[in-house]
Order: sequence, then structure tokens, then C-alpha cells
Amino acid sequence: MFCCLHTLPVPLQVCMGMCLHPKLTEDSKTAKLQSSKIEQDLYEQARNEMNVVKILMLGAAESGKSTLIKQIKIIHSQGFSETELLSFKPAVLDNLLTSMKFVLRGMGMLRINLANKNNETWARSVLSCGRCLGDDQELLPFVAHAVCALWADQGVRAAAARGYEFELNDSALYFFENISRIIAPKYVPTETDVLRVRVRTCGIIETQFQLNETIFRLYDVGGQRGERRKWLRCFDCVQAVLFVVALSSYDMTQAGNRLQESLELFKSLCTNTVFRRASLILFMNKTDLFRNKILHSGRHLRSYLPSYKEADGDVDAAAHHIAAMFLLPNSSPEEPVYHHFTTATDTTNVQVVFHMVIDQVMKGNLAAVPLL
Repeated sequence: MFCCLHTLPVPLQVCMGMCLHPKLTEDSKTAKLQSSKIEQDLYEQARNEMNVVKILMLGAAESGKSTLIKQIKIIHSQGFSETELLSFKPAVLDNLLTSMKFVLRGMGMLRINLANKNNETWARSVLSCGRCLGDDQELLPFVAHAVCALWADQGVRAAAARGYEFELNDSALYFFENISRIIAPKYVPTETDVLRVRVRTCGIIETQFQLNETIFRLYDVGGQRGERRKWLRCFDCVQAVLFVVALSSYDMTQAGNRLQESLELFKSLCTNTVFRRASLILFMNKTDLFRNKILHSGRHLRSYLPSYKEADGDVDAAAHHIAAMFLLPNSSPEEPVYHHFTTATDTTNVQVVFHMVIDQVMKGNLAAVPLL
């Protein structure tokens, strides 16, 4: 008799239902109204979630995940405000000092001496410095002078140029080359400085942006081993997993084989049922550092990966050989893993690649696009 009742919105259905059943108590009426409101809220939430795409970014430590996240903020979220830029200042100064300490210790390993003996005092000052920033977040004057004097020393520069031999931070040379600007009073980091600075990711960081009617939520999870246990229980409903690999890590073996660690981690993702419905996409990152290392360092890929049989100076062949290692663990031909070559510090490159990935995720039709 009242079949048309079901075509009405939930709250109106409830109201009419109560009118048709006058014997309902006030408590029952209140309970029904609360129930209908909850149902309506759940319906609205479910409808809103239909326009949300969740993407999880994973990878081993120092693969460049956080740099990629910063690029997305620059490209899609109006970049960084001056307040946000200033918040990175202590980290930039810390990166500069830590890198200088690393070089000074590396000089001992490489048996390189300071060219100017007078700089030995400055070297001891930097190595022993515990609190190097003042209350105004500026470098203490003697520390600033010491770092400048050391960077002018040819012995320090020679060791820094061979930083790959003692696994110097990727951005160390960039900060050294900009040292005068960075230690200047009232220094404010640029967006390029922010992209270069190394800050350990702890926990989970969410970045949200909107394209047309679709909201994208990008999650960056700490890459250190202790952070990884948090991954699986949090992200069983993502549409895509972007796994970031540092191509240039092929020769980093001082604290374990970095590339092998990354490969084992990716294998575990390929076989884990939590991500069985998600598209797996590889970002073969740090192509600029990889190219320079293959062409100029003398650290040939075959010395670290005996399976590589191509020419030592063939950057493309070397990059595709590593990519093939990561594609091999996928045992599902129906759901292939696709890859892109990226340089996380290059905004134009990231913009092109990420727009391709967005398009691919939206269409559900992924395709590998070599950009090396």
C-alpha cells in the first residue's frame, strides 16, 4: 500500500513511518531519528569517497619518496609558504654541518690531507661541535667561518668529489656549492633547498590535492625498517602503490646492500594479499646520480651485479637491467607492474611522470613510459 514510501529520503521515510505508527514512544522516535541521521551520514560519506583516489608511496630509506611528495606539493598545492620554508632552515643547516663532518671523516678513509694546515683547527671545531645553532636559529659565527674555510680547502673538495666512496649524502655538494647563501644572516630556504634537504620521515604523512572532481590522497610512510611494520594494517584500500627505488644505490653496501634490501621489500609487496587489488607502479629514481656514477665514477654495474653483461658506460642498458630485476618477482601476467624513470629533484620531470601515473590509475590501464 505504501510502496512509494521507499522512494523518499531516509529521514522523511522515518518521519512518515512514525506518523503511520502513532503508538511509538518518544524514545523510539528519537532513536529512529538518530538512526536515520547516521544512515544518511554514512551514505554521504560513501558517496564522497567515490571521488577519492588513495595512493601509497613506499620504498627503502633514502630512495627519494619524501622529495617526490614535496614536488607534488609544489606542483598541485601552491608550493610552500614563507613560514613553511623557514621551518626547514634548521634541517638545511644541520644537513650542511653533517655533510662537512662526513667529508672530514671520509678524508681519513681516502688518505686525503687538508691542503691548508691552518684549517686543522677549523676541522676539529666542526667535528666537536655539539650545539652549532644559536637561539635565533643562525649558525654560531665560529661554526659558519669554519665551514666556509674548510670548503675553500682543496683537500676537502677532493674528498667531497669522491663522496660516493664513503656514501656521502646525495645533496651534500649542492649545499656546499651554495654555502655563502645558506650561512648568510636572515637566510630563508628556497623551494630547491627544501627539495634537497634530507629529513627522516617518521610515521605517516598525508598529502591531499584535487584535480577536477577527484581528490587524491598520497601517503608517505617512513622508509626505515622500524617504520615498515605500520604499512600493512593501514593501507588495505589504496588504489595504487608507488614503490620508489634509488637506482644510484647499486654500489651502496656499507650498511648492507641498499639495492638488494629494496628488491626484497618489493618482492614482499608483490606477494602480499593486502595489495592484490592495487596497481603496483615502480619509480626508478635518482637517474641523474645514476647516470653520473655509471659514466664518471668507475664504479661499474657489473662489479656489483655480475648478471649485468652489457657495456660499462651504457646508462640505458644499466638502468633497464635494474628495472628488470624488480619486474621479475611479479608472477601475475594479468596484473603487470609498470615502471617510470624519475629524478625527484627535477620538477618538470616529476610533473610529466606523475600526470601520466594519475591518468593511468584513473583509467586502470597502466603502461611503462621510459624517460631516462
